[in-house]
Amino acid sequence: MKTILLTTTALVAFAGAAAADGHTSITFGGEASAEYNSETGYSTAAEMTASMSAALDNGLTAAASITFESDDGLDTVSATNGSISLSSDTASLTFGTGLEGAVFTAVGDDYAIGTGDEVAYPDGEFDGIVGAVTMGATTLTVSMPIDETDVDSGDLEVGITTTAGGWALGLGMTGEGDYAAIAEGTVGGATLNFGFASNDEWDAGVEYAFGAVTASASTDEAEAWTVGLAYDGGDYNAGVEYNADESWEITAGYAAGAVAVDAAIDSDEVLTLGATYDMGNGLTVGAGLEGDDAYAFANYDLGGGASAFVDYTDAAAELEEVGPSERDIAAGTTVGVSFTF
Repeated sequence: MKTILLTTTALVAFAGAAAADGHTSITFGGEASAEYNSETGYSTAAEMTASMSAALDNGLTAAASITFESDDGLDTVSATNGSISLSSDTASLTFGTGLEGAVFTAVGDDYAIGTGDEVAYPDGEFDGIVGAVTMGATTLTVSMPIDETDVDSGDLEVGITTTAGGWALGLGMTGEGDYAAIAEGTVGGATLNFGFASNDEWDAGVEYAFGAVTASASTDEAEAWTVGLAYDGGDYNAGVEYNADESWEITAGYAAGAVAVDAAIDSDEVLTLGATYDMGNGLTVGAGLEGDDAYAFANYDLGGGASAFVDYTDAAAELEEVGPSERDIAAGTTVGVSFTF
C-alpha cells in the first residue's frame, strides 16, 4: 500500500502543478474530545482530515485526503485513511486505504461475497484501487485490493448498478467467480426486494402500505421468515413483528416539539423505555431503561460544534443506541466535552 501511495503522490504533485491559478483548495476538518469515566478514568481522542483538490486545465479534478487519529492520549498519532484520486463528471480512479469495494458498493453486505463479507471486510472497506464510470443510469465499478508484497487477480471485483423499468438492480462479482445480485421495485403498489448469491444464500421481502399502516414480510434460504405491521401517524408510531422462531416485539413511540418517547417489549419480556426533552436553551436531557439497566444523560450545546455532556448508567457494559437519541452510554458516570472543527 505504501508503494501505491508513494507512486501516486508524484501524480498528484504533477497534477497540482498543472492546475490553473485559483483552482486549488486545501481544507482541514476534525473532531476532538476529552472525558472522565468513573470506571476507566481519563481519556482523550482527536481526529483530523486534510483534504486537497485541484481543477486541472483538461477538465479533470485531482484530489487527495489523509486522516490522522489519536486515541487514549495525544502522544501517539497515526494515519488511518488516505486516498488520491483523479475524477471527471462521469469517471474516477482512486488509490488509497479505507475504500469501498465493488461488490459492497453494488450489493451491500447481505451476502458474504468479496468485500460484502463483513467479517473479512468490515463496512466493505479495503486498501487498494477503485475505478468507476457512469453511463446514463448505469455505474460500473472495478476494485482491486493491493498490498506491498502481493497482488492476487482473484481479489479483483466488478460491480454494476442500474435502474430499468422502475427497478433498482445491482450485481457484484469477484475474480474467483463468486457473485451476488439484488433487485428492488414496485408492483401493484407493493415494494418488492429480493437477492441471491453463488453461495446459495437468498432472501426476499415485500412491503405494502395502506394509509398510515405498512404490512411487511420477508424470508430467506433458512426459512427465517418475519411478518410485521407498522403504523405511522405523524407524532405517533407503533409496530409489531413476529418471527419464525416465535419471537416477537411490540414498539411504540411519540415525537412532537421538544419531547420524544420510545418504548418496546419483546417475547423475552425485556422492556425498553426512553425519553428525551429539549429544553430549548441548548440543553437536552434524557433517561430510560434497557431491560434491568437504567441510564440518564444531559447534553449542552456550546455552539460552534462544541458540546459538554454527562452520562450515567448502572449497566455492566456500554449501552448502544439507547432511546430516541440513539446515544451510546459508557458504563458508570462519564463527564466530557467534544468539539467538531
